Formats: sequence, C-alpha cells, structure tokens
Amino acid sequence: MLLASAVVLVVVCGALVTLACFWFRDADRALLGGERAVRRQRAWAVERATFLASRERIADGVQVGAETVVFGSALTRAGHRALASIPFALLKAIPATRERGMRAQMVHDESAERLYRGIESVSSRIAEGVRQRLTGEVAPPRELPGPEETQVLQVEFEVHDEVDPD
Repeated sequence: MLLASAVVLVVVCGALVTLACFWFRDADRALLGGERAVRRQRAWAVERATFLASRERIADGVQVGAETVVFGSALTRAGHRALASIPFALLKAIPATRERGMRAQMVHDESAERLYRGIESVSSRIAEGVRQRLTGEVAPPRELPGPEETQVLQVEFEVHDEVDPD
C-alpha cells in the first residue's frame, strides 16, 4: 500500500509539474507577444512622429515660399510705384494734362494695388490650405502689411522748365 501511495503521489506530482510547465510556457508566450506588441507600438509611434515632422517641414517650406512671394510682391510694388511716378509727374507738370494725369494715376495705382494684393492673398491662402491639409491645424491668420505700411523710400519727381525765355 505504501508503494501504491508513493506511485500515486509521483503521478500526481508529475501531472502538477506538467500542468505548471504548460502554464509557464503559455505565460512566457503571452509575455513575448506583449513585448513584441510594445516594440511594434513604439516603432509605429516613432514612424508616425517622423511622418508628422516631415509634413510639418513641408508646410513650413510652403509658408517660406508664400512669404517670399509676399516679399517679392512688395519689392515689385515699390519699384513699380517709383517707375510709374515718373511719367505721371511729367503729366502733372504740364498744365494741359494735369487733371487727366492725376485721374490716370489714380486708376493706375488702384489697379496695381489690387493686383499686388491679389498675388499676396492667393499666396497666403495656398500656404494656409497646404498647412491645413498636411498638418490638420489651421495657422492663425497673419496680417499682411498694407501698401501704406511698407518701408519703402517714397520719391517725388518735380519737373522744372529749364528753357531760357530769351
């Protein structure tokens, strides 16, 4: 009887050890699966951050391009004003064409201003649209300087009659 009890005890212990081995194996597999999932999640997070950073850099590049267009437009506007003021000053200096020259200059200046503002507006809207599509965020609207705020040297031309009346 003692031998039978010992055999039953050994069989029960063997069964318990076998069950424990299966439980430990399953727990080890679950732990390895969890570690792999964590590594995949970290890799995904790094890839996502890299992806978003690249989109942000692209949006920043487009913004720089838009600011370059605005700067070029302001520079061109200043040069245009300076050059256009020469013939209008000549027209204003002649009494017979003074009134017409002033009206023509007003029309010219308004048309040119609308054109330059349109260029700046389109450029800014494109940059804002690209930023919104790439990053999902809307950049706060920036106010563009008006023509009266430009830091450009204003030049007035005067025409004097240098002809000797003799």
